[in-house]
Amino acid sequence: MREDAAARAEAPATGTDLRVEEAVTEALMHARAMDAAKLDAVLRRAAALLGTAVFLEQVTASLLRRIGEEWHAGRLTIPQEHLASSVVHALVLGLMRDVEPGGDAPRVVVATPAGERHAIGAALAGAAAAAQGWRVIFLGADVPAADIAACATDVDAHLVALSVVYVENRADVLAELRALRSLLPARIGMIAGGAGANALRVDLEKLGVVVGTGLAEFAGAPR
Repeated sequence: MREDAAARAEAPATGTDLRVEEAVTEALMHARAMDAAKLDAVLRRAAALLGTAVFLEQVTASLLRRIGEEWHAGRLTIPQEHLASSVVHALVLGLMRDVEPGGDAPRVVVATPAGERHAIGAALAGAAAAAQGWRVIFLGADVPAADIAACATDVDAHLVALSVVYVENRADVLAELRALRSLLPARIGMIAGGAGANALRVDLEKLGVVVGTGLAEFAGAPR
C-alpha cells in the first residue's frame, strides 16, 4: 500500500487537461446524486491516473471551486455540498497518511489558526507536503497559536503550514499569526496559504510568514 501511494505521488502529469475536466464533471454528477461511494471512486481513480500532485493541484482545486460556484448559484443544495466536501476531505487525508516518508524526512506541522474552521485547505496542504517528502503532523482546524507552537517545538519541526480561507476579523487573524510567529523558534519557518492568507499578504510578509500561491510551494520551502 505504501509503495502504491509513492507511485501515485510520482505519476507523470502530462496531457491531463481532459482527464481533469472529465473527473470534475463526473464528481459533480455524483455529488448531485448524493452518491458518496461513486464520488469517492471517481476521485480515487483520478488520483491513481494523474498522480497525487496533479490530483491535488488541479482536480480537487477545480472541484472545490465548482462546488462553491454551484452552491452559490443554487444548483447544489447544502446537503449535496456537505457530502461532496466531506468525501474530498476524507480522501485527501487518506492520501496524506498513505505516504510513508524516510526516517530523516523534515517535519511540517499543518493546521488552521484559531477561528478558522475550514480544514480542507489544511488537508490539501498536508497531502501535498507528504507527496513531496515531508513528515506531516496534521492538527486540523481552529488550533490556538500556543498549541501549534508547542507541537512544532516538541516534534522539532522545520516548518509550520497554515491554511487561512476566510478572514472575518483582520485584526484577530493577524494577532493570532503574530503570536504564533513570536512563540516559534526562529529556525522554524511559517508558510500560509488560502484566499484569506493572500488577502493578508503584505502584513504576513512583514511578520516573516511566506504566503504560498499554490500547493507546489512546499517543493521550495526551507528544510
